Amino acid sequence: MLPVIIDPELCKADELCVHVCPLSVLTIEKKGLAPAVHPKKIKYCINCGHCMSVCPTGAITLSAFEGELAIPFTKEELPDYNEVEMLIKTRRSARKFTKKQISTADVGELIHTAAYAPSGHNAQTVSWTVLDSPEKVHELGEVVVEWMEEMVKQKNPLAKKLFLSGLVNAWKKGNDVICRNAPAAIIAWAPEQGITPQADTVIATNTLELAAHAKGYGTCWAGYVVLAAAYSQNVLDYLAIPGGHMAYGALFIGHPATKYRNIPARHKANPEEINGKWVFRARPNAH
Repeated sequence: MLPVIIDPELCKADELCVHVCPLSVLTIEKKGLAPAVHPKKIKYCINCGHCMSVCPTGAITLSAFEGELAIPFTKEELPDYNEVEMLIKTRRSARKFTKKQISTADVGELIHTAAYAPSGHNAQTVSWTVLDSPEKVHELGEVVVEWMEEMVKQKNPLAKKLFLSGLVNAWKKGNDVICRNAPAAIIAWAPEQGITPQADTVIATNTLELAAHAKGYGTCWAGYVVLAAAYSQNVLDYLAIPGGHMAYGALFIGHPATKYRNIPARHKANPEEINGKWVFRARPNAH
């Protein structure tokens, strides 16, 4: 079956899809007729959907999605810059959550939205493990703490650098500084080998985080979980991550217990000209 299906009755032969195809899968066989899939480039289609997105008549479907139609939108439906800026600037890391649960269906909707994040060659290799209860999240914390204890026992330099002994002690005293008593967690993982698996996973996780903020959820990056997963097979096993894959992104998610009302300050982006190039240097926060 051809990867791209073009309805000749709807096609206006405007060639827009041919021009936007990133791998030149579509070609013009005869002027004035609907484009066709180049016979030598059938396997090159990455199902990015550029052809579907640009078609003004909805004449194109992709076999990979079983003929699902494109969803039209208008410019008026898009948020303006000020709205996007407000969404980004008001996102905060939530470290206190209410006891209200968040359902797997709600998380699934966010995961579906995150699939629209950029992905190298549109490989779409990011998978997700969802822990949908505080009990499961706490169990994950236990596995992470076990890894921390082992690192401390081995006197691994990382244990001292990250003060893992202090984190373990806090956990044992009932202070959950690992999982923040979150009601749910979302862990993103992908193959260790591939085009851009780590970048794709981080971008997808960040996209999901912004979508969650737009729906009123609070999130916090689970850095200790990702760190532990890089060293501990037990963490990977608990998260049902198969061999040859790695967790590159993780979020705790729930309904935030804290209401933020103001946007804090950030350093302004100041350009510096160096040999005809403009450099915006990082201004790291001093601690």
